[in-house]
Amino acid sequence: MVLTIVAFFFVLGIVVFVHEFGHFFVAKLNGILVITFSFGFGPKLLRKRIGETEYALSAFPFGGYVKFAGESAEKDKGGKPKEEPEIEYPEDRLYRNKSPLQKMSVVFAGPFMNMMLAIVVYIFSLWIEGVYVINPGTTISEIRENSPAARAGLRAGDEILMINGEPLEYWEDIEQLAVFEEGVSSSFELRRGEDTLVIEAAPELDSQTGLWKFGIYPLRTPKVGDVKRGSPADKAGIRSGAVILTINDTTVTQFGDMPRMIRPNLGVAMKFTWEQDGELYSAVITPVSTDAAVEGERLDVVKVGSIGIGEYYEERKISFIDAVRYGSKAFVKLFVQIIKILGKLVTGKTTIRAVGGPLRVGMMAGDMLRWGFNYLVSFLAFFSLNLAIFNLLPILPFDGGHFVLYFAELVSGRRINQRVQHVMMQVGFVFLVALMIFVFFMDFLNIFR
Repeated sequence: MVLTIVAFFFVLGIVVFVHEFGHFFVAKLNGILVITFSFGFGPKLLRKRIGETEYALSAFPFGGYVKFAGESAEKDKGGKPKEEPEIEYPEDRLYRNKSPLQKMSVVFAGPFMNMMLAIVVYIFSLWIEGVYVINPGTTISEIRENSPAARAGLRAGDEILMINGEPLEYWEDIEQLAVFEEGVSSSFELRRGEDTLVIEAAPELDSQTGLWKFGIYPLRTPKVGDVKRGSPADKAGIRSGAVILTINDTTVTQFGDMPRMIRPNLGVAMKFTWEQDGELYSAVITPVSTDAAVEGERLDVVKVGSIGIGEYYEERKISFIDAVRYGSKAFVKLFVQIIKILGKLVTGKTTIRAVGGPLRVGMMAGDMLRWGFNYLVSFLAFFSLNLAIFNLLPILPFDGGHFVLYFAELVSGRRINQRVQHVMMQVGFVFLVALMIFVFFMDFLNIFR
């Protein structure tokens, strides 16, 4: 529980702070008077005024807030803003008196900074840690039926030596060396037994994932990588580098065999045998519950069995330029996936069990930390991008709602009637309360089902 709380506030604190800093920084650029910039909420523990702005450290360090002069368009009888009745601020420094474009830039800055946080985390984590190479071998273990590879004549057991004249060191190099475009073939140089041959194959688009694929799968040894802290595998003594030999006396030939054997057996005791540092071990391990996505006509989230082991990987160092390239691709891929899931939610093509709120986010953050700090850093990027997209919903009081409001001002050339804004805010508030009730309900449903 302590790890979960620490992980949750670590992620939430950074993501919300960066969001508010975006509003703060762009407000300063636009000449808006910033009254307070606080790290955290609640009572102020430390405060320091620098120039016109008070910088504060507040009691609850999960996020922050920014207070502008003239945020409210309403004034009391004395002509002073209701939220700042004791001080008269220069009219040209008030937030409400800035142009629509300036106010649009301020509200957009928060989500934009969350996007930048996600991409920066991806780039620097890849540069510092390197890319994770799961499959150091280049041998094909399986070919999907009626796939481009099957039609071209590739076979299970073929070892890929080169693609388009470039040597293949890791299976993951296929993504960089092959051409993933419709109708464009790549040249595969293969070793088949004693023979070396060259086969041309063009990928096709997978309608479920939206990715271009050849339909080939690597030989993945049943070697354990990361072990989740406190998991059944951890308690049984399985450590990184262990090679799983048998499950219930059935030989495990590759890592992909294990999910197929473990997932259906939630709560069922299973006998594992493994080799670790030249020694043989065995233990009875009972898989515990974890969430897993299931693709089909509708995206669903189901409970399956897990013992808390990941596939073995190696870290391959890359240049900063490659880190920018890989990180940008990872960002775009995640962005597209989030939009697709939102689209499926709207069209009913995904279950509402995929929806998560604060409780689920906290549980996920805790799980990531138990896998390792690098997992939590990746989750930080994931959550930051989700928050950015969510905040751009065109509904008040979200940033997207304010953006639309100021855009309407820009197009019409006049401010939106205060009564209209008030009604929009009330409708948005009702929506927000209903959404919060819904996500908390889904959190309890998902956690305790």
